[in-house]
Amino acid sequence: MNNEVTIHYCKTCGFLDHAQKISSALENELGLQVRLQEGFWGTFRIEMDDSVVYNRWKTRGILGRIGLGRTPTPGEILELLRPQAS
Repeated sequence: MNNEVTIHYCKTCGFLDHAQKISSALENELGLQVRLQEGFWGTFRIEMDDSVVYNRWKTRGILGRIGLGRTPTPGEILELLRPQAS
């Protein structure tokens, strides 16, 4: 495993700032290499080594599918990725 993380985000939805906060947390606390990738409308997806670990469209159930709900906190993503990063 390379422990490379890609965060796909919707700039129009205002998710860039949130993606940057998560990116900083992953780099500072877990030492992961993070790449930000602009995506299409409503996208907020996090992949590690090409495996999806969070997808706003699927993780949030029906609310995520229709574009509602929230994006995860940096702490939630740290919890998800900490076991894989070690």
